Amino acid sequence: MTTTEVLSNLKFDVTKVRKDFPILSERVYGKPLIYFDNAATSQKPKQVIDTLVNYYSSYNANIHRGVHFLSQKASQAYDDVRKKVQDVIGAESEEEIVFTRGTTESINLVASSWGRKNLNEGDEVIITAMEHHSNIVPWQLICEERKAVLKVIPMNDNGELLLEEFKKLLAAKTKMVAVVHTSNSLGTVNPVNEIIEIVRSKSNSLVLVDAAQAVVHEK
Repeated sequence: MTTTEVLSNLKFDVTKVRKDFPILSERVYGKPLIYFDNAATSQKPKQVIDTLVNYYSSYNANIHRGVHFLSQKASQAYDDVRKKVQDVIGAESEEEIVFTRGTTESINLVASSWGRKNLNEGDEVIITAMEHHSNIVPWQLICEERKAVLKVIPMNDNGELLLEEFKKLLAAKTKMVAVVHTSNSLGTVNPVNEIIEIVRSKSNSLVLVDAAQAVVHEK
């Protein structure tokens, strides 16, 4: 099957989507640029680029720190994004939305702040064997600091989590289960709803979902 045939069988118009991204008009080695490294850095559509240019050109100012016109305009635009994110991820309230510089910082924030307050010696944190380092190292560090135990859900040769083994790991001392929704390296889409139900049925543990690669694709 040729590239043209593959593209024609897709459920969306690839050519139309590509036109949203100015960088995809570039040619590399004489051919149109095809970019697959989105798990590391995603390219920006023209709408995003135009919005950033408009901000820096028209109302660049600190948010929530001034009463002058530009600050109020920037603050309103910033807060309006919370409502958009709320709609995308199905949050109950825009007040649930907290902006950080990225998923790595978010997980570190949870591990360090929640972990120092709630993890004690002998408590347990469960992660999976397919986690990005951003969802491994923070838990390693906080478990070492608080003398807690870090456990790992194994996976099979197909890159799928062994949920029966996961059930055996859950215990009264389990305080947090941190799991990736979609693996950036394997492409595995984990059954997070089932995982959450298992946790709820067997423990009082919290669940942290790393949805960095999934939030724009999954409902």
